[in-house]
Amino acid sequence: MPLWCYAVPMAAVALGWLPRGHPAYRALTDGLLPFALALLLMGVDVPSVVRAGWRALLAMALGSASIVVGAPLIAWLLRAHLPAEAWRGIGCLAGTWTGGSLNLLALRTVLHTPESMFTSLILVDAMVAYGWMALLMALAPWQSAWDRGVEARAVWPQLFNEAPSRRQPRGVAVVGRVLLAAGLVMGSRALASVVPPPKALVSSPSGWVVLLVTTFALGASLIPALRRMGAQSERLGQGCLYVVLAAMGAQASLAGLWSAPVWLLVGLGVALVHGVVMVVGGRLLRLPLGLLATASQANFGGVVSAPLVGAIYERRLVPIGFCLAIVGNALGTYLGLGSALLARLLLKS
Repeated sequence: MPLWCYAVPMAAVALGWLPRGHPAYRALTDGLLPFALALLLMGVDVPSVVRAGWRALLAMALGSASIVVGAPLIAWLLRAHLPAEAWRGIGCLAGTWTGGSLNLLALRTVLHTPESMFTSLILVDAMVAYGWMALLMALAPWQSAWDRGVEARAVWPQLFNEAPSRRQPRGVAVVGRVLLAAGLVMGSRALASVVPPPKALVSSPSGWVVLLVTTFALGASLIPALRRMGAQSERLGQGCLYVVLAAMGAQASLAGLWSAPVWLLVGLGVALVHGVVMVVGGRLLRLPLGLLATASQANFGGVVSAPLVGAIYERRLVPIGFCLAIVGNALGTYLGLGSALLARLLLKS
């Protein structure tokens, strides 16, 4: 879905069906993105994440660390073929592969990633993420052999004693949710206007707004009443994100696809590093294959695909996959920033 939301407007502009360079595209991007982030991140259920247990969180941390560190290393190996500002793209990829689409869009604004580069990143994100999901599903028949080999069966009872359940939040008026999100955005814009001049990583005022909204929304999620309001906002927030993607696609150029092959190599390299770390770490820590696969998809996928992969291995992994994906959504923007900083240091050394 994110790929098509981006690609269809891009093609429509190239064919002359939509006007090129219309100011409405930028207005939609700058206006709706912080609002969507506020709606989606207010509902992060930190207590449920904690109840997922230390093994699940450790598996998620292994996957995230392999991407945050692995992406800059792969970029350094391919530096001769990457553009000068490639570290900005690395941050976006690391953010979406430790969080999700909302982190990708947030980091695109925070890092001021060039539109020509972002076009390739959207394509590579879809190809690598869906390919990785297919691989994880294909590994399910080897679950018993892996668990016997690493002696992981003893972990299952403890894992499911810690597993959270997905509870439906009580209904809250749409107007209240919208007003709360709008308040967070306005407060962030006011604060961003007095922040010191843009620094190396956060290179625009709109980037500061996105980063502040992310932080304030996560802070609001720690208050139970506000968290319940946010938990009802997922559909509205996702709808806003799709509009933002379409507006970004309308500003893109098909010429950006020429650099897609080298970015695809970066993506495949990151996936390889991630896979090796998960296999080695899972074996040393005696983690079940189902848990490793669920945590891996929580990194590369999101709140929809992680529970789906978990269910293929063991139905009781569904709530764990959901909670781990929520962790990624909450932290992906910060992890992407860290990866961008590391890539910047490596590529400029």
